[in-house]
Amino acid sequence: MGHIRNGRGVYGRLQKRLDRFPIGAPPASALYEILKGLFTEEEAEIGCRMPVGFTDLEGIARRTGKKPDALRPILEKMADKGLVMDFERKGKTRYLLSPTVVGFFEFAFMRVRDDIPQKDVARYMVEYAHDQPEFARSVFAGKMQVGRTLVHESAVDPEDLTQILDYERATQIVKEAKFCAVSLCYCRHIMEHEGRRCGKPMEVCTSLNAAADFVIRHGLGRRISREETLDILAATREAGLVHIGDNVQKRPAFVCHCCGCCCAMLSAINRFKMFDAVVTSPFLAAVDGGSCAGCGLCAKKCPIQAIEIHGEGREAKAIVNEEACLGCGVCKPACTKGALRMEPRKEGVVVPETAWSRAVLMAIERGKFQNFLFDDFERPDHAVLRAVTRIVIGLPPVKKALLSGQVQSRFFKALAG
Repeated sequence: MGHIRNGRGVYGRLQKRLDRFPIGAPPASALYEILKGLFTEEEAEIGCRMPVGFTDLEGIARRTGKKPDALRPILEKMADKGLVMDFERKGKTRYLLSPTVVGFFEFAFMRVRDDIPQKDVARYMVEYAHDQPEFARSVFAGKMQVGRTLVHESAVDPEDLTQILDYERATQIVKEAKFCAVSLCYCRHIMEHEGRRCGKPMEVCTSLNAAADFVIRHGLGRRISREETLDILAATREAGLVHIGDNVQKRPAFVCHCCGCCCAMLSAINRFKMFDAVVTSPFLAAVDGGSCAGCGLCAKKCPIQAIEIHGEGREAKAIVNEEACLGCGVCKPACTKGALRMEPRKEGVVVPETAWSRAVLMAIERGKFQNFLFDDFERPDHAVLRAVTRIVIGLPPVKKALLSGQVQSRFFKALAG
């Protein structure tokens, strides 16, 4: 066990490999226990040799030294556990090592299963992802995030609702989805094992499009209709949950239904004041001080404590912390005086077009872009090239140019080949 705790051996190398994703995996004793609980040594050895991007069977076989026919069933078993993701592209299956989030942390708890020690892993998950700030600092290191708040459309005034873009509306995202699937909420499932689960709904984690197809094929969730998915949106809205969707314009992979107590994203805001952990909606809660009675109901509903009551008695008023407010709309139904509304933000919210462009932007922000270009971590020449590229990309003028909207389109097309 000592070699695992010290980060040595195959699980230590797997941790280093996972840490090269834009969303990292900082070393910790709890993480090595998670990896040991989810990956066999053979699976960990394969995982730590996989490229950063999608790769076909033959490419992984070259990296691992295994024959394709022997490798395929191992990868299929890993996909069933959510440790790798497999997708069809141009008639060929391509594989990707799952990152921590959104990845195998969620997949491991999307259903009740006995092929992994869920209770033991849950304990280490809470320690690593909730109780210690290092992982949250790694995941939420920049402004570009995986999750984006989707405002409760019922909380928005009709005249403002017409201004919401299609990719900003949860209902429209669902209506345009090719596939829909539902699974257990991974956050509340983990907390259930720890005896800390809240009373919010469990089977509400919705996957969409290619991600839904993956979830269905590997038994991580069940296929549902668009109508049932819309019903889940309505039920979780009524339950006061925050809708957090995939932060992309095209082909989003998920819409989560989050509470402030169990959700790792919202927990980072509540516990560590990481206000950038979730991208806001294009709305902001605003209080009419003249109508506000200072009852505090809106503050109690807010999942991240972004509303406080200042003053006492008749002078009490609700005050919104604009830096923290997600623009989720959960607070709006609580106000019985009509003093609270969701108003458009003065500055627009920039949303990347695709998951690929988001990953590249996150990698640039977090100083990991070189891992996309030179991803054979066994080759000394790649190590040198990564070091040089990191220095160049880290230069303020270069980084600023790569993150600017003027060059992104051409840049992403060139990378995609």
